[in-house]
Amino acid sequence: MESPVASKQARFQNRRMLIPEIDLKNYRFKAVIDYIVVRVFTHKTQHQWIQKELRTVLKRDSWISPSNPGAGEVAEEFDIKIQEPSSTTLVAAAIEAVGKRRGERRAPQLREIEFSLDAYSRNAADDEREKMVGLLQRTYFADTTRWQNDRDMPRSTAAKADHSDSKTETSYLAPEMGAARDASLTVRPEPDEFRSPFLNGTMYLGEKESSGMIRIQNKVRDQQYPERGTFSSLAADKARARVEVTLKSSDLEHLGLHELRDLDGFNYAKLQRKYFQFMLPTFAGDNPEKSSVLNTVISLDQKSRATIFLKSGLLALLRRDEVWEHHKALERPQMKKVLRLHGRPMTRNRAGSGSRSTMISFDLLNKQVARAFRHLGERERRAWGKR
Repeated sequence: MESPVASKQARFQNRRMLIPEIDLKNYRFKAVIDYIVVRVFTHKTQHQWIQKELRTVLKRDSWISPSNPGAGEVAEEFDIKIQEPSSTTLVAAAIEAVGKRRGERRAPQLREIEFSLDAYSRNAADDEREKMVGLLQRTYFADTTRWQNDRDMPRSTAAKADHSDSKTETSYLAPEMGAARDASLTVRPEPDEFRSPFLNGTMYLGEKESSGMIRIQNKVRDQQYPERGTFSSLAADKARARVEVTLKSSDLEHLGLHELRDLDGFNYAKLQRKYFQFMLPTFAGDNPEKSSVLNTVISLDQKSRATIFLKSGLLALLRRDEVWEHHKALERPQMKKVLRLHGRPMTRNRAGSGSRSTMISFDLLNKQVARAFRHLGERERRAWGKR
């Protein structure tokens, strides 16, 4: 649904927005911790003895990796990955069990945590869940300045049409741009050069295995082991639209999470502000101060921008707009010379310059996300209070 931007800020003057037609009351949102990787510093031992101590607390085996093991895989440092803990206090209890029997030379360190936002259709309908997946894919916002190469760019992966789980195809949402772009093509890619993310696959942002990598998916499977070709199908009421964010040591430390004990009292709202934000682009409407010809040119470009947003999402649109702004900056000195020769000044409207400054918060969705992370924090505080 198209609507004027309801804001008096100068950057939103004469701008319009596309409001997603979706009733968020039909969904239940929940924030969870998928897994935690903790490094422990023990006396010399082997991973099977670490596993034994963990199982005095945990109901299933954990992934354990020794650091710089010697003969017989004996080591003094181990990374322990605990999947889907009911609370971080369970992780703390399991790690304490290891320390009591195998020693604790240093405080356990946090190495990696994966946080997720889940959106469940209240009536377990496939079409509603897919609609939410598409919404999350297109409105998710991340700081793209940290993405330096093509492996970081928004992309979508899914099983090929032959339904073979061992064969996948990857499609980058935005085409190559900037210096890598074919000189025969226009600087600003046309909408047909963009790709839509797969609804039945996973959309990725950030390089694989890097800190801050994001996955957005239609989660209908669990306990997947690609090397074995096995998985468990989720019941309709357990399937959900999901956003996963994997954070490693560098990003965890910026959040104040260095040691395991730092999870006690952690403010989970920090995650929503930095990693779970949803935004909407805005589009320039007719400006009475501009000529009809210029308004027509602007309108055509804005229609292209809207098509790209609907097709590939906010991040693909940002990538396209950023390349165009960079191109204009390079061409501006030459344009100034031409205008001076004709005795005309070059004016610039700095209010709301660039697509980032003219984005607007998707408040209806962000409020649901904020509530989900607030509830996660409340659950964690209650758990730590019982210790």
